[in-house]
Amino acid sequence: MVTRRYKWTVLIILSAFLGIQAADTYILSAVSPQLIAEYHVNYVTLGILFSSTLVIATVLYPVWGYWYDKHSRKSLTAILAFLLGSTTWLNALSRVFSQFFITRLLTAIGYPIPSGVYTLTSDYFEPKNRGKAMGFINAATPIGYLLGIMIPLTIIGAGLSWRYSFFITGGISLIIGALIYFFIKDLPRGNSEPELEGKLTSDIYKVKLSDLKQILKNRSLLLLFLQSFFGTVPWNTISFWIITYMSIERKLPYFTIMVVMLVWIVMMVAGNVVSGYLSDLLFKKTPSGRVVLGTIVVFLSAILIYFTMYSPTFTGFLTFGILTAFEIPMAGPSVNAAVMDITVPELRGSATAYLNFFSSAGSTVGPFLGGILGAAVSLKYSITLISSATWIICGILFAILIFTMPGDVRKLRGILKSRGAELDGLAQGR
Repeated sequence: MVTRRYKWTVLIILSAFLGIQAADTYILSAVSPQLIAEYHVNYVTLGILFSSTLVIATVLYPVWGYWYDKHSRKSLTAILAFLLGSTTWLNALSRVFSQFFITRLLTAIGYPIPSGVYTLTSDYFEPKNRGKAMGFINAATPIGYLLGIMIPLTIIGAGLSWRYSFFITGGISLIIGALIYFFIKDLPRGNSEPELEGKLTSDIYKVKLSDLKQILKNRSLLLLFLQSFFGTVPWNTISFWIITYMSIERKLPYFTIMVVMLVWIVMMVAGNVVSGYLSDLLFKKTPSGRVVLGTIVVFLSAILIYFTMYSPTFTGFLTFGILTAFEIPMAGPSVNAAVMDITVPELRGSATAYLNFFSSAGSTVGPFLGGILGAAVSLKYSITLISSATWIICGILFAILIFTMPGDVRKLRGILKSRGAELDGLAQGR
């Protein structure tokens, strides 16, 4: 029996790993002015570097997802933590841009952790509480973003080298890897499903390579994958360029940027947590509840980002930015929980990997395209156009999901009910 206290302790550890991975991803944004000055590179070059790193992670997602469904999820997650930490240290040791570029690509090997984190979480938390758990985990990303921004800005503000920030995040990743390996337990896949509660004593449901085609036959999963591609384009465009935009185009001092980012990140964390509760509440009312929330969120995001970026005053920029920061992450927990709502337990690692494959593919577009439009026109124009256009596309895809989700949810519950009856029969036959 897994206690509630242990569940949340595991969730904290897994969230910490997602947070430090986010910090490592976004730390490049905070140090980009220093990289431009030291290595004599421009917006486009940095955009290529960021996008190339995400390409590596994108290619590896399906591989790690399959391994997560087949092998120990805690062991693989610990390995990724050690890889992330050690390669981040190599980033700090680079002395020329070519070395930094290569070691940064190596760091991407440790990025495909969500497949293990989300599928483990789904086996610790039952469907009715899964949105809350996903909201808690997703809240780690903006916290990690804050760390990825605040650590280097604090170090740079103190007159120290940006390299120390890489040593700090890399060290934290190594510590988390040890905690994952020695503390977290692997649970049987499907352990938290009501139909299988108390019936699984071992991990009897495991993936076969031939099973992966089932993922691509699911209508709702395909729509979730597509919206994930478009949904991450604005996220990574904003995340990568917003610090540079505030510094160069808004001409804000570092201290002001730190305050603005701190306020926005706090609102992002709150948005994730609140949306997790809303997601579960709406899911209890209708199988389409999670995607109804997603539809509202992404259409509203397209409007709010415009008012934020085109506010002529700093007060307007900050105020609309607060509203935007609270609102834009609210679709995330619903998407992650929705994948679990329509996927059999032994394929959830791979399904999450495909979700992140598409999102990473979208991530590679944002920074590079943002750099090109930013150089040609302005970063204000670039961030606004890219974000609004892609969020409108997401809204259309979410609207279609409202009609496809109920049937796929009922189909999964039927499969799990049949498995529960089969396990009951086996138990009675002993």
